[in-house]
Amino acid sequence: MTRTQVVITGAGGMLATALEAVLRPDFSVTALTEQQLDITDRDAVSESLQSLRPELIINAAAFTAVDRCESEEETAMLVNGTAVGYLAQAAQDTGARIIHISTDYIFDGEKDGPYAEEDTPYPISVYGRSKLLGEQELARFSGAYLILRTQWLFGENGNNFVDTILKLAQENSTLKVVDDQYGSPTYTKDLASVIRWFAHHPEIRGKVFHYSNEGIVSWFGFAREILKLAGMQATVVPVDSSAFVRPARRPHNSGLDKTAVRQVTKVDIRPWYDALYEYLDTNGKLRKRSGS
Repeated sequence: MTRTQVVITGAGGMLATALEAVLRPDFSVTALTEQQLDITDRDAVSESLQSLRPELIINAAAFTAVDRCESEEETAMLVNGTAVGYLAQAAQDTGARIIHISTDYIFDGEKDGPYAEEDTPYPISVYGRSKLLGEQELARFSGAYLILRTQWLFGENGNNFVDTILKLAQENSTLKVVDDQYGSPTYTKDLASVIRWFAHHPEIRGKVFHYSNEGIVSWFGFAREILKLAGMQATVVPVDSSAFVRPARRPHNSGLDKTAVRQVTKVDIRPWYDALYEYLDTNGKLRKRSGS
């Protein structure tokens, strides 16, 4: 039986690494790094996908340095916005489906409660605007698309908040972490698993879904649990966002409503705490209790 041909962009990144691991047993996967496929080069995108002829494209490539996006707006809009249109056009030309990863940053974070897929986007940063443009370009060129909005990713093979906190706690006895921004930490392994589900269901297209691990916490609360599970002694002090002057504004409430993805996939979404525990355990960073 011929296996479905899948192309993953952004290979080598945190999400793409998790995607390769979960997809390879079921699909024929070609994972392309930025050096192998520059998605901002329209001709290269067209030629590459015409040659590979994938049935499914998963776009995990993005410019995610939120603060740098403010000073490199042209690049951000190209990578996260216009280039998604290049991929969508190539997908349309080759008859491929495309799954695109978007973000909670398309919302302003002022809603009292989690954001549903139909809520009106109102980005407050260049990064958010660039990702919204990507969604719009995707829908403009291809009907055979699926958008998955997610947030607060952590996982193997990439810079993430968990590893940053652990590193800082080795160097400092006290850490100040914002306590007025809320969201759901999301393990790339879990996100990759739900993407695999959608990869097996080509009939679902032209849709937007929200996915993150279950539960909402502040960055302060997340940092506190990271250090507790790792058995590190650094003290975490809660502060307001105003204590950190950063180029890009962040949404205060990034909670995502996952009702739709639950109804469609029947997936069991585990709490972020359980996912964090597994990540730390898998990477040898979990505190070992005496006698264990």
